[in-house]
Amino acid sequence: MVNSSKILLILLIGGIGVQTVFAKKDKSAVAKDTVAVITEIETKIEPKIEPKKESKKVAKKDTTVKAVAEKEETIIKVDGILEVGFDNHYKADKKVTEYNRIGKAEVDVSMRPAKKIRAVIGFEYNRGDSVAIEIERQIIREDRRKDSIWIDTVFKEKHKVERTFTMDKLYAQYNPFNFSTIRFGYIKKSFGIEEKTSLDERYFRKRSIINDFLDSKGIDFLGHDLTLQYRHELGKKLDLRGGFSWTEDSKRYLQNYSAEYDDKKNNVILAAIIKHYLPDDDMITTFISSLSYKRTGNLLASEAELTYGTNPDLKSSGIDATILGARLKENFFINTGTSILNQVIPVAEAAIFSRDFKMDSTEFEAQFRAGLTLGFAKKSAFQWRNNYGVVSKIKEDDKKLWRRRFDSEVVVIF
Repeated sequence: MVNSSKILLILLIGGIGVQTVFAKKDKSAVAKDTVAVITEIETKIEPKIEPKKESKKVAKKDTTVKAVAEKEETIIKVDGILEVGFDNHYKADKKVTEYNRIGKAEVDVSMRPAKKIRAVIGFEYNRGDSVAIEIERQIIREDRRKDSIWIDTVFKEKHKVERTFTMDKLYAQYNPFNFSTIRFGYIKKSFGIEEKTSLDERYFRKRSIINDFLDSKGIDFLGHDLTLQYRHELGKKLDLRGGFSWTEDSKRYLQNYSAEYDDKKNNVILAAIIKHYLPDDDMITTFISSLSYKRTGNLLASEAELTYGTNPDLKSSGIDATILGARLKENFFINTGTSILNQVIPVAEAAIFSRDFKMDSTEFEAQFRAGLTLGFAKKSAFQWRNNYGVVSKIKEDDKKLWRRRFDSEVVVIF
């Protein structure tokens, strides 16, 4: 009896424990199911928030002429210079004063149809109105009653109007390799620092008496002729050039050679031009050479040039004459730090020149020029130039004024 009671009690307690365990399991399962259902409901009710995608702004391609020209695959590039002003030129030997109005435009267009091919064409327009006032005669008058003498001067005026539109350059360029360039067309010769410097950096409207003489009629060393030229670069600082030119009448043939070193601060050019002239049956050969140096700094640019050769004009008359010239130039760059007046540029140049140099003679021409340029806007693209210069002829101890010139002009560079 006792044993049966114990067994009954044990079964009762075990059943209660089993129910308790199952009850606990059911509650946890129910809890899990409830959480799952609630999560599913919240998911369906609340909108799904996706992270914002970063907007990628596509840069608009710059298709301006300037932007395209800066790339290797340049399509077209246009630059040039405009000049407007006046020029007063006194010729002492002729007793004539010329009052000229300046109007000049130079435009260069460069086109690249393919990567290694370029075509360049340059136009030049000149508009000049000049009035030359010449002393025709002087009459000496005497008044005996008042014991006085005076001179009546009679002037003569000559008006000249000039309108010229010329093709300054026209050539094709091909780069077979990265270090070589071939040009064919109407281009200027490689000759010295002054000839290399463009008008926007020369600051003087006219060239020095040396290069002005070399480009004059009858001398014809410089200028634009039909030319085949080859340029070979030795590294980034040194290049060699050789060219052959001939004129339309096929009476003048010119050989042009130059070696140039340029490291942005120091520029050295050694150049020579050999001219063969066929006036009749006999060939006349003359030459001109130049050694020039330029040092460029932040505040100063200095130039020195030495020219030596033979005079073609006198050589054709059977006279052996030596050309000798030297030139010094200083440019000062004063930055103002303002947005309107960008730079003040004082310029000074001295040159000495002989068309027929002889050791036992001291006959030569001397030139001195000074100027002041005011550069406005960025990179001094708008300039106001004012220059004054004199040329004197010196023979032995006699010195005579030959030319005097003052010019003022507004220059726009683009």
